[in-house]
Amino acid sequence: MEWNPTDGFHIDALLDKTFAPIDSFKTLGQTIIKDKSDTFTIWLKIRGLGLAIAPSVFPLAQQKSLIPDNHLSIDQSRVIFLFQWPKDCAWNAESWSGSAVFLTKNKIEFSDWLKQETSLGGQLIQSQTWAGLTHKDVNDFSVSGRYLTDNSFELNWSLSKSSWTKTEAWNFGESARRALSIIFAQTIWITKLKITRANREFFDFRKKQEVEALHYNFHPLIDIDSGGPKQREFNKNTFLKLVAFFTKGGHHADVCWKIFHQMADASRQETIQGRELLLSTILEAALRTIDGKPFKLGDYSWKRKTSLATFQQKYLSAKFNWETTCEEVLKIYARLRHRNAHPDWLTTPDGVLSKDELKKSTKNLIILSRFYGYMILAMAGFKDLEPLFPIVRFHDEQQQPEPPKP
Repeated sequence: MEWNPTDGFHIDALLDKTFAPIDSFKTLGQTIIKDKSDTFTIWLKIRGLGLAIAPSVFPLAQQKSLIPDNHLSIDQSRVIFLFQWPKDCAWNAESWSGSAVFLTKNKIEFSDWLKQETSLGGQLIQSQTWAGLTHKDVNDFSVSGRYLTDNSFELNWSLSKSSWTKTEAWNFGESARRALSIIFAQTIWITKLKITRANREFFDFRKKQEVEALHYNFHPLIDIDSGGPKQREFNKNTFLKLVAFFTKGGHHADVCWKIFHQMADASRQETIQGRELLLSTILEAALRTIDGKPFKLGDYSWKRKTSLATFQQKYLSAKFNWETTCEEVLKIYARLRHRNAHPDWLTTPDGVLSKDELKKSTKNLIILSRFYGYMILAMAGFKDLEPLFPIVRFHDEQQQPEPPKP
């Protein structure tokens, strides 16, 4: 076995049975479609290191000869190592614990503070303070976090066994990744993860992935005060709720993650048409998935306006005027979706690439992205959400003076 952070793992091994998940002769020249159901797990016994697991291996990852044999040779992005200590070395039996290191694009900041002091001979010679994260609830879950560098963040957690299952404890690291990605508008990745269960420790090492920061137009959550104390407090409160939401899992959690995943995909598109089309279609995809209504040719029973109104009544607070916001969102959806179904590359007035249309597009993308953020928060159980959206100004527009006070 070979490993480095950039390329991941390369495994060469002799198996105890013939390994031929794909017949090289019968499938020659054929197109193979694969999904998670096609993957399998490989258990490894490593000399001096105990057991290891290579999860989610695709059959086509096997680099083998045409004649099936018991030789395994694969490149793998992730391997889990298992260490088992004597039973008298077991850790706290009342909770599940773990830690992870996340790769980030930009610094992650919360409202708590970590202070480090260095002394020599009893005399303080240096004191440093960093933004961090701490939350303690012995009956639910506790977390602490700090950034190691501008591009890495460490998180430790402990989950009460009375409130969380073993499976949920295992998923906590991935749930934290998803929560952090949405809050900080980055495609954050885990580089290593550690899980402790009684006298067992699991070390999950992963290939280094590229982290992307979403363009401002595609940020799902509104910027409260540009990284100030209110923003950091919002980051903490939102993280604690989102990480619990994703850890419990379920249909809505999957929808929320898919919304953000496609927003990230839209952000990385090079053309304005690609960005508009991918972002606008999230609305229908999310609503159809929530309603359980896939598209069927000739079936017009599902109505987008009705579906969004149902979503609003069920998830968005009646204290605020969400009706107007939802009407505007439907107009933006229609504008972005339909004009890319009938595209042009004109820079003349009303053309897609004209300056006025690009300004409209920018405003529409920002409003729609923030609305998707509200959908995520609403499905995650946030209450009394108020429809607040950024004011978009352009450099060539003069700001109107305020009217004189009477």
